[in-house]
Amino acid sequence: MEDQDYADDICLLAQRFCDIEEKLKRLKEEAELVGLYININRTKGMRVNISNTQKLRSEETEIEQVGSFVYVGSVVSESGGTEEDVASRIKKEDCVFVQLYLVWKNINILKEFKIRIFNTNVKSVLLYACETWKTTKQITGRLQIFVNKCLRGIMNIKWTDKFTIEELWRIAH
Repeated sequence: MEDQDYADDICLLAQRFCDIEEKLKRLKEEAELVGLYININRTKGMRVNISNTQKLRSEETEIEQVGSFVYVGSVVSESGGTEEDVASRIKKEDCVFVQLYLVWKNINILKEFKIRIFNTNVKSVLLYACETWKTTKQITGRLQIFVNKCLRGIMNIKWTDKFTIEELWRIAH
């Protein structure tokens, strides 16, 4: 795969420095043919396992080198990105969960509907693109802790209440 394009985001990939320079040049030329221009201020470069420290430039402007960036909602990083992406997703989902506070506390909404809302509005975004993650026990554990915390909130189970995870899941499902 040589590049990934999505809407106005393009991710160019290359194994050699001269190839990425050529791709960037060709992209700029082709874009200009149809009236589009690359915003160099928003353009980032990332190198993985490379000893070449030569500066990547578009004409005279140096392209900022970063250790990670967000592409189509997922964190891409030099380390592979799973830990960073999971942390980012949990942070986003915590915000979504809090926004639905009035739903979780509404006694007129059945538990089954609350769980359905949680699965469709919180869990689905949490697990978006998870098929690209390197799955480890640590990652699975972090996700499970977050989901359990949310379920406790939905079911109005306090931390001081003694519930096993199995009991929580039985009550929630």
